[in-house]
Amino acid sequence: MKAKKEKFTPIEIDVDEPTDVFQEHREEISRAIVHAINANFKGRKKTIDFARIVVKGYLVITLSIDRREFKDLLEEQLNTLVEFEDYRTCALIMELKKKYETVKI
Repeated sequence: MKAKKEKFTPIEIDVDEPTDVFQEHREEISRAIVHAINANFKGRKKTIDFARIVVKGYLVITLSIDRREFKDLLEEQLNTLVEFEDYRTCALIMELKKKYETVKI
């Protein structure tokens, strides 16, 4: 029996200032991008939400990625996640990059 693929849920980050998000949560955001791409690799959606930023408990900003950006984003996230030594997610990136070589998206 084939294992059921888990549905991706965008991460949620609570902050006081939205300008701090990309410095303070770089690793989390990079990981969320990779997992969103993985979960939606064969999907048909043109954009995928990967994070919700909640500012001071009431303003919500949704971060999305465009399907056309998947390949380039994987390379960028690889660099970031090597820096944070998240080799498990780096291995996933390498698998996804291989899929891009064999599958037309």
